[in-house]
Amino acid sequence: MARKPMYDGGTKNKMIEVASKMFFENGFDGTSVRSIMRGVGGEIGLFYYYYKSKDDLFTDVMEHFFEPYKKDFERLVEEARQKPYQGLLRFFMYVKDEVRTFRQKYEGNMHRTVRWAIREQTLTVIEPYIEEIVNILIENGANPIMNTRLTAVFLSHGVGGFLLHENSDWVDGGVDEMRGSVNAIMRFDEEITQKMIEKYGN
Repeated sequence: MARKPMYDGGTKNKMIEVASKMFFENGFDGTSVRSIMRGVGGEIGLFYYYYKSKDDLFTDVMEHFFEPYKKDFERLVEEARQKPYQGLLRFFMYVKDEVRTFRQKYEGNMHRTVRWAIREQTLTVIEPYIEEIVNILIENGANPIMNTRLTAVFLSHGVGGFLLHENSDWVDGGVDEMRGSVNAIMRFDEEITQKMIEKYGN
């Protein structure tokens, strides 16, 4: 995931921009409020005008980081309404590709604590979008072995966690098995399975 967040200007947005760079490079514990404000060019008191704590700022940094991805997730859900049987595959392939791009951009330059935070937040962020796609699939003949919410959580953290694994080669080698597991969880019959494995770009 390597999209560049957009900042609209202004002191608060400048704080988020500077803090993002520092958090990414130095980690949460390695970044102080004082160093952030030094980068912004403002006094410590100005920080507390906008935020109660560094934790609150970190929450905003994460929100801004995920904004462009959320727009793409919404688009993928809408595409799933048009091509329901390929909805999950399209979504997870997007995640897989973005994870690879993200690693190439930040490998060796991002503190591990922030990388872990992004990983955990990603799994939470994708849950509602996966749940929407699961509902679309149910409307089109899927009969998952668990209720909709549990299925969405299971797929988000199971498949999502698999795709976010740091060993890309290992992930590539397990895609077909993971796809078979998803089919089993969703209880797709043979006809739906064939529709799912059609080239998802068509």
